[in-house]
Amino acid sequence: MDIRPAHADDLPSIVRIENKSFDRDAWERDLFRDYLAQSARSVFLVAAIDRQVVGYALAFHSRAFHNKASRAEIHSIAVAPAERGQGVAVALLRRILALLRRRGFQTVSLNVRIENKTAIGLYRKLGFERVRRVNGYYEDGAPAWRMRRSAG
Repeated sequence: MDIRPAHADDLPSIVRIENKSFDRDAWERDLFRDYLAQSARSVFLVAAIDRQVVGYALAFHSRAFHNKASRAEIHSIAVAPAERGQGVAVALLRRILALLRRRGFQTVSLNVRIENKTAIGLYRKLGFERVRRVNGYYEDGAPAWRMRRSAG
């Protein structure tokens, strides 16, 4: 498996994985294009097997220079259905956490649907802990867990 920065040529595969993974909550191609354009403030990776993109992960970060506070957040991660359970998501998340740590971020947060037990298990395995419930987080009104971990 090759994990590398995402490129514009990867967008068709990313959008296909997104649609299969998130159905009604799927992001539009333009949103992914926006993340690619903000590479100074984002980490956008793809996982490829035999040069086929099988997953992606993206994080966004901001830094308030006046008080040196910094925030990094996993905004999305998805793996093609046929490749799930084979370590693709773990590899993507480990790489993104390492890159954020190198950029100086101490903590990483994310939101996940409360009923998404598989994702919650993955995040816990990687050291994320539940911080709080966020009611009405998703467009359909569903709640999310806010989770956080040290980037180190």
